[in-house]
Amino acid sequence: MNDYFLADDLSGALDAAAAFHHAGRRVRIALSADAWPEGGPDDIVGVTTETRNAPPNAAAQVVTRVIGQGCARGGRLLYKKIDSTLRGPVAAEIAALRAALPDARVLFAPANPRVGRTVRAGRLLVRGVPVAETEFGHDPVCPVRESALRVLLGAAAEEHVVIPDVETEADLEAAVARMDAAGGPWVPVGSGALARPVAARLVGGGAAGSRPRSVVAGGLGLGVVAAPILMLGGSAHPGNREQAARLAAGRGVPAVEIAVNDLARTVANARAALARRGAVTLLAPAGRMAAAAALRAIVTVACQVIGGGSVARVFVTGGETAFALAGEVGVTALEYCAEIEAGLALACSGDAGDRRWWAVKPGGFGDGETWVRAFDALRQAR
Repeated sequence: MNDYFLADDLSGALDAAAAFHHAGRRVRIALSADAWPEGGPDDIVGVTTETRNAPPNAAAQVVTRVIGQGCARGGRLLYKKIDSTLRGPVAAEIAALRAALPDARVLFAPANPRVGRTVRAGRLLVRGVPVAETEFGHDPVCPVRESALRVLLGAAAEEHVVIPDVETEADLEAAVARMDAAGGPWVPVGSGALARPVAARLVGGGAAGSRPRSVVAGGLGLGVVAAPILMLGGSAHPGNREQAARLAAGRGVPAVEIAVNDLARTVANARAALARRGAVTLLAPAGRMAAAAALRAIVTVACQVIGGGSVARVFVTGGETAFALAGEVGVTALEYCAEIEAGLALACSGDAGDRRWWAVKPGGFGDGETWVRAFDALRQAR
């Protein structure tokens, strides 16, 4: 029997895994419900449903199936991770959860105060502005049209769904404590910030809001890297190019931009850089193009570089890219190993004889040195 949690994408699953990892539990992420890993009774399994951009009905079906599988295994659903700006079919997933676990109350708390996402008078705000009036309301893939949480949830926001106002992390801790004090089964649904007090209370280790350990190395120069490293900029967020430039300046890692019209030349250039320096950065195409086409090009090139260069240490920015690449190279589950910094996870796949290391972060997270810290952590991973 394994307790488990759900997330609607891989980067979210890793974000949630950090909280349970710091509470002293071994956490493994299944890339599909069918890949649910076996393990000890104290292990926690995270399942990424990859439903962030799915139609509501399809997302609901996936959530229903995964919860059914968890129940059949005798597991307890500890937590459901959603986007802190409400992107994705949130209402449909909560409705599916309520139908699958009708006796459980739901604590719905999407707030993440550390990054300016709070709930006031039942509305989600981003740095004080209703989320639907921010750039998230104009997201090209999944725009957020509603800031009032009960309006967003519609029929799913019945009396068994508790929606607290949250201005600070202490408010999240208090909300968890109130749900527990009320007795009976309940399921927390929210951002990665909610996972911290949930993990501290339900798993019985660590302290809510404690700072994670760092696995950052400092002051390393780059000669030729002994174990080849691929740094993959799979997100179009502009901050990633700045971070890649800092990596090139600080560690000498050359960057190759993916030429969609000449993938063979991109692969050849990347392999040459990898052979010469032991590390290479692949950057997503700079021009505007369909997201699906860009993802196919990125994964195609990355797979050929990994295979041709025997690469077993990979950094990926963008959860969708990380999920697609992991699946393409045959990975079905990841074991969470460390939090390099907030939002940047170190994980591994395979066994000791055939291990691959992964550093993964969401596209918009981090500062100018994030790629440097990810690179240093991959160099040291053992």
